[in-house]
Amino acid sequence: MIKTPYVGLFSMLALFPVWANADEPPVAAEDDPTCENFYISGKKFSDIKNTRITSTRFDGLEGKTVRHIEYNTKSVFDPDDPDENNGLYMFLNKLHVNTRPSVIRTQLLFREGDKFNQQKVEESERILRTRPYLSNAYILPKKICADQVDIVVITQDSWALEPQVSVSKESQGTESGFAISDGNIMGTGTEFTIGYEQNNDRNLISYDISNPHIFNSQISTRVYYADTSDGRDTIVKVEHPFYSLETPWATGFYTQDVTQELRIRHQDEEINRFRHQSMFNEVYIGMATDVQDTHTQRWIVGISNEEDNFFEMNEILQPVPQARKTAYPWIEYQYLENRFGVFKNLNQIQRAEDVAIGQNFSLRLGYAGTGFDNPDDVTRFIGKYTNIIGLGEEHIMEAGVNIDGRHHSKLEQANSTVLGVNFSYNYFADEKNRWYMGFQYEVGQDLAQYEELTVGDITGLRGYPSDYQRGDERYVFTVERRYFSDIHIFNILRVGAVAFFDVGKAWGLEQYGESPTLADVGFGLRLSSTKVRIGNVVHIDVATPLTAREGLGEYQLTIGAQKKF
Repeated sequence: MIKTPYVGLFSMLALFPVWANADEPPVAAEDDPTCENFYISGKKFSDIKNTRITSTRFDGLEGKTVRHIEYNTKSVFDPDDPDENNGLYMFLNKLHVNTRPSVIRTQLLFREGDKFNQQKVEESERILRTRPYLSNAYILPKKICADQVDIVVITQDSWALEPQVSVSKESQGTESGFAISDGNIMGTGTEFTIGYEQNNDRNLISYDISNPHIFNSQISTRVYYADTSDGRDTIVKVEHPFYSLETPWATGFYTQDVTQELRIRHQDEEINRFRHQSMFNEVYIGMATDVQDTHTQRWIVGISNEEDNFFEMNEILQPVPQARKTAYPWIEYQYLENRFGVFKNLNQIQRAEDVAIGQNFSLRLGYAGTGFDNPDDVTRFIGKYTNIIGLGEEHIMEAGVNIDGRHHSKLEQANSTVLGVNFSYNYFADEKNRWYMGFQYEVGQDLAQYEELTVGDITGLRGYPSDYQRGDERYVFTVERRYFSDIHIFNILRVGAVAFFDVGKAWGLEQYGESPTLADVGFGLRLSSTKVRIGNVVHIDVATPLTAREGLGEYQLTIGAQKKF
């Protein structure tokens, strides 16, 4: 029997048993006297002490033939876990339809008969772990032979059917909404949501259906339609994406026509309100021109059309922004480094997190004149650079630069550009306690009112109301002490805690006057479900402002869902 050292994430046999007795596994269809059973010591994921999870489970397998792939799809609640083996949870399991093995199979980058390639196996795991209908996924060798290996793909479903209710009341009236969503219809990975929203000015009924691998292919689709009291909203997307680092080509199209009500706030007061119709159409085709073990380079060409129209509301507070139209062909370059690490308690609570280590870069440039029905010549540019560095087992640093803008040769009022830089640092004091530091600076030029840079509430200064300050420059600096607990409420909800200090401001536009530096201090809870809405972290923060306190309450409560701790 082959044994391997404890391998972190992939040792969750208490949650995902591959077979009940490692000494008596199921007999393979083909008997090979050289085969030995692969064995992993059983440990729970919460027992892992290291933040960065390493594995030796694939050592010595490179080049062997994949003889057989077994699919072990687990339901939402584990009958082998005494904390979950109860009448309610087992009844919910019966209501739930597990993800079909054919859906898992189509997302793997290897097949039976292929030579074992560790990079493809690990990337297949990462792809599966991005799916919201799966709470976890990992791949293990099951039998190891002289020239062959049997593989087992183990996944656990998340709960897919959920109602959604929202109610908010302000001085202008009440907004309410209701929706019901199934994120994994009949185990196919298809998500369907039907919803209703209503406020004083508008109501709508919406339908949204999407699948990242429709008909068990590599084609991703989404169709959204909303019948509104003042028209209709539509989104249609069909694409064959770069679904892996080795995918040789991609193509697709996207069209959007959506109208939203925008409220412009400053100093805790609404200063403008208008409807924004955003129309966007794009078609593209791309090739991976350089695929290496260390990196991938791609070139993409396409044509995009962007239109923004603005409409006054019943109560006219200020003039609405001017309409804009930009149509242009473009070319994009991408560089992606093929280095990944699996971490625990970084941005999620007690969950495996795949982090792209190293440098990633993309730059899109477009240009067109009046021949594309533009009012004048326009240049469009979008760029992003990130670099994540892991220093030993206790430190991770991330730096990034991004730019998004357009420049017209004559219509200066249609220009807009935002340039931003960001930096973050994580220090892992131990398996539960972390220090986090983040800094973000952005500067804009020729911004429309709805594009202005703001601070307050979810934008980083939690002791102040939403969009408390506005301008064409802003910075936010944050220090947090984070705690990732082992608490698992009803085996459904993970709990974390944080204490934080924020400082920053937005400034630079004369109409908003002086902008003093803002600062706050506070604490909060972090809640993360292990069974539904995987990847979302609910933030409940209470903060008190330290400066510019006039007219503000002593405490500011912020509640919202984000992708990070």
